[in-house]
Amino acid sequence: MTSKSQLELLNSSHQSKVLKAAIFSRFVLFILSILWRTLLAPYDTSASLNPTCRRNPPLPSPLLPSLGSAIENGVIWDSVYFVRIAQCGYEYEQSYAFLPLLPACIFAFSRTVFAPLDTIIGYRAVLALSGYVVCNVAFIFTAMYFYRYSESLYALFSVGGCYYLVSRVNSIVVLWLAL
Repeated sequence: MTSKSQLELLNSSHQSKVLKAAIFSRFVLFILSILWRTLLAPYDTSASLNPTCRRNPPLPSPLLPSLGSAIENGVIWDSVYFVRIAQCGYEYEQSYAFLPLLPACIFAFSRTVFAPLDTIIGYRAVLALSGYVVCNVAFIFTAMYFYRYSESLYALFSVGGCYYLVSRVNSIVVLWLAL
């Protein structure tokens, strides 16, 4: 074996480990979320606040409402807004703080991949499930891309610099990207 093929084999092995670790971490997070939501009362109770859309009629009852309700109870914090935007669009001015790509992906997955589950667990639960899948698949791909950085310090300053660039803190952008 040449040194280049050995390096490719080693790199492939490391990428496989990163992929397995990323998938395993998502699985552990899912189990811990279920465990903590079962054992403890939720701090954020916004999941139950879900009035019908202003433009759309109420949705029919699902076949398994308890399963749908369990999935919907995981919709907390900002995910309430993302699911609501995917379901109803930008209805209120506070929803404009959330960019449209994630709600668009949630909507697309709920209407295609997870559409058969609509009558079983309910449309809002399908939206929540779609968002969970989109975000976790994105996490796995992100882990693979972060592995491809040559060093962690470079990754820190590159990502940090991009953050400050978007935040328009130009003096810090220059420092972070220069480092």
